[in-house]
Amino acid sequence: MPPGADASSVAAAVLDAATPPAAAAAASKVLDYLARHVADHPRAFFADAFPSLLYRLFVSSPTSPSFLDLAAAHPALADLLLSLLAPSGPLLTAAAAADRLALIRFVFPSERLPDWLRLALASPSSNDLISPLLSGRVGSDLHLSVFEYYLFWFAYYPVSSASAASPAATSNPALKSRSRLETWVSTLATTAIRKPGQKPESSIYLKLLYAYLREFVPTSRTPPRRTGVGGGGTLLHRTTSDGKDAADSFARAEFFLHTLVQFWLVGDDFSPLPVPTCRALGLQLPSYARAELSERPPSPGLGDAVKLLVMYLNCCDGHALSDATMVSEGMPVWNGVCDAQVGFWNPLIQRPLYRFVLRTFLFCPIGVAIRNTTQIFSVWLAYMEPWKISQQDLDGYGKQQPGEAKEGKKSEMAYNASWKTYVLSNYLFYSSMVVHFLGFAHKFIHSDVASVLQMVYKVLEVLSSSPELLDLLRKVDAAYHLRPVASSPASDDVLKYVPSIREQLKDWEDGLSETDADGSLLHEHWNSDLRLFSYDEHGAYNLLQLLLIRAESEIQRLPGDTQQAIQKLDSIKFQMKKVFQGDIERMHGDTSLVELHNRHQGREEVFTPKHPCSGKSSWADVKYKGDWMKRPISETEVAWLARILIRLSDWLNDVLRLDCADADDSPANATYIRFDRNELNTVGGPKDAARMALVALCSLIVLLGQALLKFMRSHRMKINLRILASKKLLSAAVVLYAVVAVARSASR
Repeated sequence: MPPGADASSVAAAVLDAATPPAAAAAASKVLDYLARHVADHPRAFFADAFPSLLYRLFVSSPTSPSFLDLAAAHPALADLLLSLLAPSGPLLTAAAAADRLALIRFVFPSERLPDWLRLALASPSSNDLISPLLSGRVGSDLHLSVFEYYLFWFAYYPVSSASAASPAATSNPALKSRSRLETWVSTLATTAIRKPGQKPESSIYLKLLYAYLREFVPTSRTPPRRTGVGGGGTLLHRTTSDGKDAADSFARAEFFLHTLVQFWLVGDDFSPLPVPTCRALGLQLPSYARAELSERPPSPGLGDAVKLLVMYLNCCDGHALSDATMVSEGMPVWNGVCDAQVGFWNPLIQRPLYRFVLRTFLFCPIGVAIRNTTQIFSVWLAYMEPWKISQQDLDGYGKQQPGEAKEGKKSEMAYNASWKTYVLSNYLFYSSMVVHFLGFAHKFIHSDVASVLQMVYKVLEVLSSSPELLDLLRKVDAAYHLRPVASSPASDDVLKYVPSIREQLKDWEDGLSETDADGSLLHEHWNSDLRLFSYDEHGAYNLLQLLLIRAESEIQRLPGDTQQAIQKLDSIKFQMKKVFQGDIERMHGDTSLVELHNRHQGREEVFTPKHPCSGKSSWADVKYKGDWMKRPISETEVAWLARILIRLSDWLNDVLRLDCADADDSPANATYIRFDRNELNTVGGPKDAARMALVALCSLIVLLGQALLKFMRSHRMKINLRILASKKLLSAAVVLYAVVAVARSASR
């Protein structure tokens, strides 16, 4: 059978596979085809069958899950896919051979790209140097090699959106030409990947991710291999005499990591690049991108993939990789100094990861499962404790190679002075992010008090895990706030990091602020200071104290045994004592932590839970600090209706100028009306009298309306239609309507 006809039959089998046995048969057919045509460099396969294979591997429809999803419960299919998709497997080996001969290029669907990449493709080509992903740009399209095209679909899998599949996606699956098939793939609307709340990644995906990281990304712990894509192992085991192969290896690693970072961490962020870079290039996403963030929960399961990426990159050896630029001249990744314990790749993920975690804490909607957020939370913890990552942890994602050294002794699993530069370079993860997390904890404490307390305990445990780490964080905070401590070489050494930390605070948190209606505790003093060791109203200590007050109230409302929650609360207080007690004793002498806790009892009403507990008599007992119309949406309201009424109220207040005091309160000049003498002699009838009465009534209504608006402006009163979203009010209206309807039917 000719290769073209054979490839078409493979494509048809792949597209028709909707069950695990059918998917296994299709995968076997692909393996058999590649084995039979291994020396033919089959262009027909990549033109006809390859896009269909990627679509079925990584994209699901409502009636047909992807092959990766099907493999989660089918071990035989999982083994076949691992054999097919392995770095040294037949598919990527054939892709490497096709790329060496430049047989074919692909255009990735633009609607599946991150927002800022679509914007960059629509801008002048002078912006191509801002990312290696744009190196293959041709006009407004992104032309990719076979290997790059595969990586894009691989990275797209965990972040794919769940929406209705386009009818065009399945209208003509039996496509026979490359052009028609590429058009079909490129014009697909975003399809439904999986049901809401279903974990998108499976163990096979993490195994593949770890295998690709080991093969394509150079680290000091990756053993040399002479097989796989490119056939030369990793960059660390090459020398400058390897020439083009070494540069290609580095370019492959750089492209792979940039792809993962852009799809997973940056995504639809409206500030994808450092602020100076965006301003220099004129890149700015539309304003609607900021509004959409507040309604977008984190993708289910994405946190597990990001955590593996962070763990692997934190195992990189900066000294060994610092010579990489010798073989990759002309391909700058970033500007910065590479340190042994910072890692060669760390500057690539610092800003995107910080904004990724921060966006999750700020904009995670109330009402979604907190499980997705806890996955992102675990990514943050793993990034803060790179010294706890061992090779055994990574080997859990794949098979350990023979001869690899055993690492990860318990004595090495704690912070030491060698990690000082890493902490200083990532100081905001240990300081500002902690305060933002406490704001998140206040927002979700009423929905899952046990999970929130567990998360708070883990954060405090990280901060108090090492006296040296805590002392370093305090020294940087003192230098940042110009509170010099005793002069020493150690304290002088941290001063040089203060300017970079100030720049990071402005850049990494660019444009990220809590909305007025999200229940934030930090809206008024956003992005202005570091408050981990601040003891003012918005400092971390006070936020923790108030969180404990709210947690005690929520624990009292929990059904069943609450002993475990109470023990966790006591553990948090103990950790707080380790983190803050030294500073508190200097500030308040012999004042104990319990006494300071009691001082905040008077402010408890400010942070009362969003629903009154059994001890509250009415909603009037619940206090809120801020604009009452934009208070957090409670459980007694219809959320979507409340948002609509809030926007309508804002629009009416803006049109009627109720947002500010009336500036036109001065009395208007006298109005003189002149009458025509001829009209005065005309005697009108009842029609004119009725018209005059109607005009007089309308004038009276207008005068009363103006007087009412003047009164509301002077007293700063606003229109608030949000009360109409109350479930009690809506229920009463439904009951009243039912009673009236029954009464009418009975009277008839």
